[in-house]
Amino acid sequence: MKFWNFVLNCLIVGIIAFAVGVLVSFLINLILHGTAAVLWGDMFRIAVVVGVMVPLAEYVKLEKKD
Repeated sequence: MKFWNFVLNCLIVGIIAFAVGVLVSFLINLILHGTAAVLWGDMFRIAVVVGVMVPLAEYVKLEKKD
């Protein structure tokens, strides 16, 4: 896997993780607390971690396979 493909995979996975996290946070706060609030900082941190770890795990798996 080339470096720019890895970076692109990180961005794509990170954006998807951020969008899903924001939606889940919004719905949980709306249902449980009755407020339409989103925990932006938490969702950003989760998106960064997931965005790096998922492509990295895929890269390690591909390297062990070859």
